[in-house]
Amino acid sequence: MDDGKEQLRHEDFVRLWSAHRSQLYSFIFSLVPDHAEAEDVFQAVSIVLWNKFGQFQIGTDFWRWSARVAQYEVQDYRKRKISERLTFWSADVIDAIAAAHVEYSELLQHQQQALASCLQKLSARDRELVALRYGAGRVTTKSLSDRLGRPLVTLYKALSRIRRNLYECVQRAIAQEQRG
Repeated sequence: MDDGKEQLRHEDFVRLWSAHRSQLYSFIFSLVPDHAEAEDVFQAVSIVLWNKFGQFQIGTDFWRWSARVAQYEVQDYRKRKISERLTFWSADVIDAIAAAHVEYSELLQHQQQALASCLQKLSARDRELVALRYGAGRVTTKSLSDRLGRPLVTLYKALSRIRRNLYECVQRAIAQEQRG
């Protein structure tokens, strides 16, 4: 392959990998529910994907291809663990979880995108409540009540209303996407 085509392939890999790496890690973690072990498998999958990228057809579904590669790597990992006499899930269980994850990952991705859009439609005050209650600094509703000097029952009602509005907004967005 000439240097120009090889450079394009590298750029294609980086672009696709960047777009799907967190989704792929989540997929692997659903099959290997130990963070350290999932990270090891994820690194192995990353190397295999890079080495086999020449076999990938640009324009096809990179996510499905990479998930299939990851599934095989998890099965290999499982076989190694069995040979070390450590118990692990059977190949059938791994296949079933992998199939379900791939099947629902697109729906989950659409729901996450719809939720992000719906969050932007909230008032600034409601977005702040959501961020304080469920964001990175996640606090209890009681401590949020103390922090904001608002009655606890008022916050419960506000958060309930916000969750209901977000749920309905996401459902409308998904329904509209399916129609359109």
